[in-house]
Amino acid sequence: MSSARPPAFACISAVDAVALRRAEPGVAIFDVRDMASYQRAHVDGAAHLSEDRLLAWTRRLPKEAPVMIYCYHGNASKTYAQMFVDFRHARVFSVDGGYEAFAAAQAATVEA
Repeated sequence: MSSARPPAFACISAVDAVALRRAEPGVAIFDVRDMASYQRAHVDGAAHLSEDRLLAWTRRLPKEAPVMIYCYHGNASKTYAQMFVDFRHARVFSVDGGYEAFAAAQAATVEA
């Protein structure tokens, strides 16, 4: 029997999400809010992701590439993060606090 733990996603703060984005410019960022919310505002470079597009993205992205997901508050993003892990993506992150926290953290670093 193997005692290896299955891969898991990590929950990160909005500040850590901004730092990860700066450290790894190739990180794939996904917004899992509804399309209307995404169209009103989203983090620069974020792609809208819905369940019907998940399989295509999991096939397209390299398994070792970092994947960051945000939603409204940080709950739905965990579900999507787990789905990426289930498809064997190794570095998956869910942003705590969702879009508002991520956008505020990004704005704060731009102003600093």
